[in-house]
Amino acid sequence: MKKNFKVFSLLVMVSLFGINLHGQSYDCKAENSQFRSDKNNWVVKDVDKPFNSSDIAEFEGLFYYPVDCKYVFNGTLNRNEPMKIVNVETTDGGSAQLYDYGTVSYTVGEKKYDLAVYKNIDMPEFNNAKETIFIPIKDGTSGPALNTTFASGRYLIIQPPASGNKVILDFNKSINPFKNYNSNYSALIVPSSNIILAPLTTGERKYEDR
Repeated sequence: MKKNFKVFSLLVMVSLFGINLHGQSYDCKAENSQFRSDKNNWVVKDVDKPFNSSDIAEFEGLFYYPVDCKYVFNGTLNRNEPMKIVNVETTDGGSAQLYDYGTVSYTVGEKKYDLAVYKNIDMPEFNNAKETIFIPIKDGTSGPALNTTFASGRYLIIQPPASGNKVILDFNKSINPFKNYNSNYSALIVPSSNIILAPLTTGERKYEDR
């Protein structure tokens, strides 16, 4: 029952306009328009871009679900002190070194749930930015019922707060591992705590379905 409630809880995200995002002004539509434009430019122009020259010649943009502001909600970061480096399994049978940052908590009604959060060390998806914190997630959209997002899951970047521990979680910003664009890359294997059976029909979709 507890697991089923967790699955259900992520379907009951309140509309952006009906919640207080920790007192912050957050324009969901504008934020995601800029986010997607920036990523389209970065994945074809950066030195660590995942696409080869022939792919770039045909590139017309990444593939997303429409922005849906009901997938924006409040979160509370629970940091591990001190953070330890851990090895997270990857799809190629190896592992990636990441900082075990802690968890992010969210509440639905009187229930609280937690997702594992990591801090980047040298993952190319984040341009090797070592301050990036993110949540690997896998949900019902990557399963056989819908099969609209990358099978190994996606990554949700969190903007760390300037102070305190309150954050905005915007699942519209869920991005694909580079492996979805280029098989020479590997992807993280999402920890069991971050596997959500419910479909989160938001964020980046499989590139091959564009």
